[in-house]
Amino acid sequence: MREVAESESAAMAAIERRVRLLDARVETIAEAVEVLARGLEGSPMAEPEEFRPEEAARRARELLLLAKPARHDG
Repeated sequence: MREVAESESAAMAAIERRVRLLDARVETIAEAVEVLARGLEGSPMAEPEEFRPEEAARRARELLLLAKPARHDG
């Protein structure tokens, strides 16, 4: 009976870690989308050099790459 409880506790801890990881990934994706949207929408008051979709795309990609977890296969 005790082994079952310990196994369930370990499973819950693993699920909680996974949920935290997924939550962080969703936040990063949302931030990347926001960066892309700002870069693409521009502003009537923005100077031409401020409106840089390429820069927004680069920054969004960097955000995603920095947040990408290392894979531990095996």
